[in-house]
Amino acid sequence: MKKKHRETAAEAIERLPLVTASQAKARAEALPSVQGLRLKTYDPAADNVRKFLDLLAERMTRPVAVSLVACVHCGLCVDSCHYALTHPGDPTMTPVYKADQIRRIFKRRMDWTGRIFPWWVRAGSPADDADLNRLKNIVFGTCSACRRCTLNCPMAVDTAVLIRFTRGLLTELGIVPEGVFNVSRDEWETGNQMAVTPLDYLETLQWMRDDLRSDPKLAELDIPIDVPDCDFMYTINPREIKFDPRSIAHAAKIFHLAGERWTMPSRGWDQTNFGLFSGDNRLGGFLAKNLYEEAVRLRAGRIVISECGHGFRSTRWEGYDWAEYDQDLPSESVVRTLKRYLEDGRIRVDKAKNALPVTFHDSCNIARSGGMTEEPRFVLNRVCADFREMTPNRTENYCCTGGGGLLSMAEYRPLRMEAAAIKARQLEATGAKLVCTMCHNCVDGLNDVIKHYKLDMRVVQVLELVENALVY
Repeated sequence: MKKKHRETAAEAIERLPLVTASQAKARAEALPSVQGLRLKTYDPAADNVRKFLDLLAERMTRPVAVSLVACVHCGLCVDSCHYALTHPGDPTMTPVYKADQIRRIFKRRMDWTGRIFPWWVRAGSPADDADLNRLKNIVFGTCSACRRCTLNCPMAVDTAVLIRFTRGLLTELGIVPEGVFNVSRDEWETGNQMAVTPLDYLETLQWMRDDLRSDPKLAELDIPIDVPDCDFMYTINPREIKFDPRSIAHAAKIFHLAGERWTMPSRGWDQTNFGLFSGDNRLGGFLAKNLYEEAVRLRAGRIVISECGHGFRSTRWEGYDWAEYDQDLPSESVVRTLKRYLEDGRIRVDKAKNALPVTFHDSCNIARSGGMTEEPRFVLNRVCADFREMTPNRTENYCCTGGGGLLSMAEYRPLRMEAAAIKARQLEATGAKLVCTMCHNCVDGLNDVIKHYKLDMRVVQVLELVENALVY
């Protein structure tokens, strides 16, 4: 009797509607990144497969090439990936399978062994737009680029680098999830990922300032805009304007009580950067340069980055490379700023005000890709009466499941929620009522997990807990 084929997760998402050739062309023409494309081998009249192969050769870098050739297929990455761990027996969910989809094309196009003996090294090339769509579903839909597999790879293969590289090639062709395209377009057109208008931005800041001033003890509080020569310029995630302005209020209140000289810019305030997720270095450089130039214009002493994982990584490191901009100003996460206030006695807190048990979620771009693990724990131990670690933690923590831009890709949500089972078990095991994170993406990702798996807990951020513990 013939054994029935068990559908893999990758095959399941292949049933999603394809990005048609006309849609891809329209998206590619709509993004300014393509308008500036000047490649020696790029032929605008060629089909998408030829363009993809030309881009692959033109954009190859040493880090990408090293990760393409270093893999020995040992399989250790399988035990690190939340997609693989929640889909046992499904090879398409393993990091090595995902990386092999671009590796096989690299071997066929650029490796002599793949040109002469393609069957031996399993080299191959996409045949048509359907193959490129399949590749899109793999690199956008089955990996959050959390880099947990990279941390545990004995050969230091950086699968997330390969995923981002491949995403970038497809983005240039317009073969990209609709959500990623829409956010990228908004960032090019408005300078921020949620298309917040200048009026909405300024009115929200004024509303928060006036609300805080209703407390007689905070009557002198201000949220300064475009004030030069301050100690730092504070940058935020557009989500804080559109959905959670309380986080701005928490920061403003703490800065005021600490006697800080700070400002926010009237433009270039979006620290988030979808170029990290889409693989579009031109978009990444455009957004990062906007922010850096505002800090220079205001002669700020440094840049302080609000609680956002990919905003922290993009602003503090990657953005300078994408923008080809000199890193003259220091930058830091607002959590490090809070740590300094507590160490120096610039703010007073009472941990009894946060009596509920709290656990901490390490964000991938802050812990694994940013090396920042102890500062939030210092702060939480000072402002929380019952702080509990989840297991594993720090650089070994599991992704919130919303990383890599997946929150914007609705078509992959069912698979994302399946892979979230391991995160749900990790959260539930702590017995905590609050899960704290220092990333707005993680707030939404964790909220999805909590709602889907019906967990009895709530998501908070570090600023909220510090503000709640203030004594003044």
